[in-house]
Amino acid sequence: MTTTDLLSSLVAPAVAIAVNPVPVMASVTLLTTAHGKRNALYFITSMWVIMLAVGTATIIIAGNSGSSSTSTGGAAIEVAFGVIFLAVAVQQWWTKPVEGKDPGWMKALDKTGLVAGVTLAVSLTNYALLTTGVDDIARSGLSTSAQIGALVFFVAIATSTVVLPLIMYLVRPVWARTQLGRLRDWLMKHSRVILITVFALMGVLFVTEGINGLLS
Repeated sequence: MTTTDLLSSLVAPAVAIAVNPVPVMASVTLLTTAHGKRNALYFITSMWVIMLAVGTATIIIAGNSGSSSTSTGGAAIEVAFGVIFLAVAVQQWWTKPVEGKDPGWMKALDKTGLVAGVTLAVSLTNYALLTTGVDDIARSGLSTSAQIGALVFFVAIATSTVVLPLIMYLVRPVWARTQLGRLRDWLMKHSRVILITVFALMGVLFVTEGINGLLS
């Protein structure tokens, strides 16, 4: 596998992480708290550290395993995650949203600020998609430096939508307060549809790729 092929294969799971509305809502909400820039920065930095740490550990563990067992194990994991994603999509479909009610974590975030920023980074990191993307990196057969570079590329795309609100806030703070408020309201209104779509598409993709990997 070439570096270009690897980077191309990482785009889908990275984008799936990026379009998850919940971390974006967390980033936007943090920016509306006291010391918003600092709190958002803690949240984003924590996500980067967690994803890079988990990714590096996965690459090291996979590197010490046999290639054939790693490939089969990775395919089985993809199928398992695909089934889980489909189940979550169905669960979201059948769950009736409560109109006009913010999630409990949002209320806590408004009160606790900085501590919640770090805590949310741990709880909102999508370990399933992260592990799947990193598994592709570990199975690529490329050099360690190339794999680490691919991991940074993956994390950068995955966290892009979380970083963007902070950039908006730093560049045009007054304008950003209004726009980020509207973005939060829109995400709150459409988060269920977004989650159903993302989990359904990723579920089909993961199950298909996993089965192909097991049969090949």
